Amino acid sequence: MKVGDLVIRKRGGSTIWKRNAAWQQRQELGTGIILSKQMSGKPEHSCLTVYYAKTGEQWDIAESLMEVVSESR
Repeated sequence: MKVGDLVIRKRGGSTIWKRNAAWQQRQELGTGIILSKQMSGKPEHSCLTVYYAKTGEQWDIAESLMEVVSESR
């Protein structure tokens, strides 16, 4: 994944709660564009800052929870 890619929250999860949370985020936020990548969290892991046009908000999320819809040039 790189800055400029169009992404969406992955489906699934290991529990019903996680699957429902992922589904809800996909519905409410839709697709977003990656604004930046950084290492953060404990333990430190790759995270993305994603802008969602549908809500006009940006969120930080683990890269492993996202999937690419369309790559940037």
